[in-house]
Amino acid sequence: MNGCPNVVKEVDQSGDGIESVIHRVESHLAEGKLAEAADALEEGLRGSQAEEIVGGWVRRVRNKAITEQALTLLQSYATCISLT
Repeated sequence: MNGCPNVVKEVDQSGDGIESVIHRVESHLAEGKLAEAADALEEGLRGSQAEEIVGGWVRRVRNKAITEQALTLLQSYATCISLT
C-alpha cells in the first residue's frame, strides 16, 4: 500500500449539495428503486444547468421502471391463469 490512511467521507443525505444528490441516487439504484432514483436526481438538479442534461436519462429510467412493473404484473397474471 502507499502508506496513506483510508479516508471515508461521510455524506449527509439530507443536504442539497451535488454529493448528497448523487449519494441518494446511487442508494436508490443499488436498491433497484429506479423511479425513486429518477425523482431524486430530477429534484436535486431542478433549476440547475445539469437539469436539462439529465432529462433524457430521467425519462428513460422512468420508462424502464414502468416497463418492469408491467412485466411483473403480466408474469403474475400468467402464473395465476396457468394455475386455474
